[in-house]
Amino acid sequence: MHPKKSVGLELRTLVNLIKRQVHQTSDTISKEKNHLTPMHGWAIGYLYENQDKDVFQKDFEKEFSIRRSTASRILTSMENHGLIARESVHYDTRLKKIVLTEEAIRIHSVIMDQMAKFEQKLIQGIPEEKLEIFFEVVDEMKHNMES
Repeated sequence: MHPKKSVGLELRTLVNLIKRQVHQTSDTISKEKNHLTPMHGWAIGYLYENQDKDVFQKDFEKEFSIRRSTASRILTSMENHGLIARESVHYDTRLKKIVLTEEAIRIHSVIMDQMAKFEQKLIQGIPEEKLEIFFEVVDEMKHNMES
């Protein structure tokens, strides 16, 4: 019989391992763009997939489950480095939609290629049925933390 494991500790350990790997993986892109962080890569992917919609900071916050201050810091950094622009929308001048710059669109495919390789490494050898259970459990845990 194994000693009882702590879900929180196991998740923290996994997150640390993932962070290390993501930073190593992002080195390929960072050589060209030394300011590009893994979060910038995920943000570019999200914005690229949603180019047909008006995406605002509140949408970004919700997508990544982050606070307004964190979203603001990330988006400001991306804007300062020429990855996004904030543009007014005709139906509400108070709102600024987030759009990718040509530079971000140009490096999108490199980022997605690196992320796909990372994802494959992360799930290699894990049967599809176990991945489905994993996602069900993670969704339940996220729900528990949000309530």
